[in-house]
Amino acid sequence: MRAWILVAAILIGGVRLAQADMQRAERAYDSGNFRSALQHFVNAAEGGDVDATYRVGRMYDAGRGTVADPETALAWFRRAAEAGHVESQRVVGIYYEEGKVVPQDHARAAEWYEQAARAGNAKAQRNVGQLYAHGRGVRQDLRRAVDWYRMSAAQGNAKAKRNLAYHYYFGRGARRDRERAAQLFAEAAAAGIDKAAFNLGFIYYNGEGVMKNKEMAAYHFGVAANAGNSDAQIFLGRMYLLGEGVERDAEKSYFWTLLGAAQKPSLAEYYFERLRGELTPAQARKVRSQARNWLPAG
Repeated sequence: MRAWILVAAILIGGVRLAQADMQRAERAYDSGNFRSALQHFVNAAEGGDVDATYRVGRMYDAGRGTVADPETALAWFRRAAEAGHVESQRVVGIYYEEGKVVPQDHARAAEWYEQAARAGNAKAQRNVGQLYAHGRGVRQDLRRAVDWYRMSAAQGNAKAKRNLAYHYYFGRGARRDRERAAQLFAEAAAAGIDKAAFNLGFIYYNGEGVMKNKEMAAYHFGVAANAGNSDAQIFLGRMYLLGEGVERDAEKSYFWTLLGAAQKPSLAEYYFERLRGELTPAQARKVRSQARNWLPAG
């Protein structure tokens, strides 16, 4: 009996020490003392705190309190994942999907993602959905992809909502429903997903799932363009060139087309040709200067 009491006392003492180290780590981290935070996270992890184990992995991955070391980070993430830490399971999946430190292996990524997804991790559910949608590491199954996206979206994951919207829009793995697609694109756009804002602009431009409204299209293209989305920048340039949903403005057309051309030069070429002769040399120089100094919102 005394032996069991002693063991219990040792275990309780270890837990309390780990909790104290975790609290010190959080305080140090919040104050920007990352080196001290890392040491306390390590101490807490060695005391059995699985969340601390995950945090050590994050710090090695980001190079906070130490030199960035993805190999060491993965070792800590794997240790936490094997102890049942759900987000660590998802992160290990990312390492395998991206081939970071380890050889790229989509099948191993799928295994780790599914462990986290079945435990309710919304990001992992989206990750699994993507693998099924593209047939990477698993047999392609659009219905299963949609099921995983739905689970993730139901938890509020904005990227999953955008993915799910595509499947409704095109009728892939789900009945085609462009009204539902528009709703999901809108929810994802409201959460700050610039690609969803572009998609929503396109839906308003064509009147699919919503009433055609080029003013609304221009607004959503503008949101995406200001966030740095090159497709939206070029389309917004088109709208200013043609005066669709906005007043015709050659300078704004040139500005947005210049920005979009940095990533999509082939798409921009047609609009540059249409703008030829629309601006004076002075106007063109002014717009190029504005484009060089532009930074995306947020």
